[in-house]
Amino acid sequence: MNVLHWPVLRHFLFAICLIAILEQVNALARKGYAQPARAIDEARAQSVGIRKLESDHLVLYTDVPSSSAVESLPAIFDKAIPQWLSYFGVKKGEAANWRARAYLIKDQRRFAKLSLLPNGHESFANGITFGAEIWLRDQPTEYYRRHLLLHEGTHAFMNTFLGGCGPGWYMEGIAELLGTHRFDPKTGKLTLGIMPRNRNEVPMWGRIKLINDAKAHHRVLSLPAILQFDSRMQLDDEAYAWCWALVKLLDSHPRYRERFRQLYNSVQKQNFNEVFRREFAADWNDLNAEWQAYIASLDYGFDFDRMAIDFHKGEPLADHSHTTTVAADRGWQSSGAWLDAGKSYDITATGRYQIAAEQVGDESKSWPCEPGGITIDYHDGRPLGMLLGAIDSRVQQSGEADGTFAEPIAIGSHAAVKPAASGTLYFRVNDSAAKLDDNRGTLSVRIEPRH
Repeated sequence: MNVLHWPVLRHFLFAICLIAILEQVNALARKGYAQPARAIDEARAQSVGIRKLESDHLVLYTDVPSSSAVESLPAIFDKAIPQWLSYFGVKKGEAANWRARAYLIKDQRRFAKLSLLPNGHESFANGITFGAEIWLRDQPTEYYRRHLLLHEGTHAFMNTFLGGCGPGWYMEGIAELLGTHRFDPKTGKLTLGIMPRNRNEVPMWGRIKLINDAKAHHRVLSLPAILQFDSRMQLDDEAYAWCWALVKLLDSHPRYRERFRQLYNSVQKQNFNEVFRREFAADWNDLNAEWQAYIASLDYGFDFDRMAIDFHKGEPLADHSHTTTVAADRGWQSSGAWLDAGKSYDITATGRYQIAAEQVGDESKSWPCEPGGITIDYHDGRPLGMLLGAIDSRVQQSGEADGTFAEPIAIGSHAAVKPAASGTLYFRVNDSAAKLDDNRGTLSVRIEPRH
């Protein structure tokens, strides 16, 4: 008979008890009972100019002068709770008693006197969160002050109810996604996860500008590069922009969003990125190609449903011509034709379609267009409505995008094309990715090998 010695048994029982205690702590945290432990001398805080604002789910300490925008922050935080619950699959009752704590700082010295700065991180840039405790530096605009609170609030919610936030790209991308919001002060309605309609709607946010600046300087990041962002390091603004862009694509794309929105279940896993790659393994090549097309056309109001690419590999033309139809209200569309490198092809487009509409008094005036486009308006340096082409010639085995969607070919009514690499030919009309909804009609395109 094997005899278990007392020292071994004692350590075994201690481990079991410790596991049980940790499970209880986690259970309490999930129910919303885990609160910031930092003690605050309320009278002393008031004496140095720090006041306390409260709501059901937030205690906010601030030295920022009183205004309706500042005083409303705790109530706005409460309005985010149901949306966080829904997004992360947390039952309503579990957050009933949960309260985060935030410090909105104008003069850091006041908070330093009371030891209310994050230990070891006193020089944080704009916002930082540990557990359910949030630190925010005051911002010049009401929008970005709210954005920062909702961004860091997303971290606090995930820390409490999911037990973590995942790797850097997911952690910051999700916080940026849910921090980007629309708030109507008249109705009090708060909507998280929006695609901003224009820059005026999100003053100081600047994520799209940062990406456009990076494009101009040839600093477009690949998906693997973004997946390497480390949450243990302070990311700069451009990194935040890339994280947002990737998460926004995955969360909004009709083919990807359902799978992506289940990834929160894996935030505690060390192999989170492997889980992500496995979930998207069947689409990985297409996703990399679509990323290039998306970044090339990213703009305020981007229409994810209309811009989604339905990838279909084309068939070789041999000696026959091929005709396809292109919808004016969609992004890139497969022609169904495969072009061989080094061979020449004639492409001819015909048809009349609507490229825009504007309201003139009580009437809607449409802008008719043909494949050559209209020269009274331009988009990306080419006539609005012009037919564009791209050859998807990526290496299927590696999934590496070759950038052809980012550098389209001007087709117009007619073009002779001699591809440098073999691939499927795609078409779209030249228009903003935010303005496809007022386009109407189709055009016909014939692709013919030259002999």
